[in-house]
Amino acid sequence: MSLYETAKFKVLKRYQNKIELREYPALYMATTVTKTDNRLSGGFNNVFQYISGYNEQNSKISMTTPVVSTLENGNLKTQFLVPEKYGSTPPKPKGDLVTIETMNQGCYIVIQFSGSWSERHFGKMDARLLEFIEEKGFIIESKRLILRYQPPFIPGFLRKNEIMYKVHQ
Repeated sequence: MSLYETAKFKVLKRYQNKIELREYPALYMATTVTKTDNRLSGGFNNVFQYISGYNEQNSKISMTTPVVSTLENGNLKTQFLVPEKYGSTPPKPKGDLVTIETMNQGCYIVIQFSGSWSERHFGKMDARLLEFIEEKGFIIESKRLILRYQPPFIPGFLRKNEIMYKVHQ
């Protein structure tokens, strides 16, 4: 049993090398955009402040997994899943550093792996997944999403990481 609420999904198909086709519902995400850093962790503090009560209801919001990162136009987008109990009305963030966005419902192709949080490592796993996507004829509909499930103090070999893309065939 996990300590944290985790994004729900349905596995549609399992492939070799820890690759899965999943169906996700629409998910609400607390989102911030910062400059990119070498560990892709720059926005963590902004979204952590939001869940720690820096929102219009001054509500403490439970930590969830995964933390989702996306690189966009040289910036880093960092997202926390809003717990399911808030439905479509999550607490509104204070200030302008955090917004609430929706991750679109749909099919996502995912590769799971352990290891360090570096662009080199993520790039290697991304290349494997992109080769698989091309081989199977999927069409990518999103940017690369990096999902991290453990805090940074967990040794790399014990971390659960994923890369995923929204796709269709």
